[in-house]
Amino acid sequence: MNAEPPDDVAKRVVIDANALIALIAREPESDAVTVHFAGWISDRVELHAPELARYEIANALTRKVSHGEVQADDLPAVWAELDALPIVYHPLTDGVETISLAISLERRSAFDAAYVALARELDAELWTLDGPLARNAASRGFPVSLIESSTEEEKGEKEDDGNPGSTSQESR
Repeated sequence: MNAEPPDDVAKRVVIDANALIALIAREPESDAVTVHFAGWISDRVELHAPELARYEIANALTRKVSHGEVQADDLPAVWAELDALPIVYHPLTDGVETISLAISLERRSAFDAAYVALARELDAELWTLDGPLARNAASRGFPVSLIESSTEEEKGEKEDDGNPGSTSQESR
């Protein structure tokens, strides 16, 4: 984990789409994510995500609407909640680096690597609900933290996809 930055340097966090989905779609993990968000906002932590996050969230919400988990009429309010979050979205700046990082993380797609790459680029810590990603990236020295909730303790460890939006690693 990174040492605390000096007082004149803002701390930065990169937030994974799965945490944002949990937050805005009122997933069981939303309470844990809300606690972290409240702390980050209170501590004036800069929140960041790749632009990819918005597409992953749109994909997850599409699935949730098609499965009846979110009502289509609620989408404007849900999306407005996402837009209201103080998150800076970043474009992909180095595709080759992201692909190399995905390969080094032994991931089946570059989606997860985009979050790790952005965290590395910003000298930030990545926060995720994806247990396998957190363990895999942390074991390789990347600053990644797992947002844990009481629901994980109750039901055991999350399945390999670790995404509350039901987006498997193959589709990510």
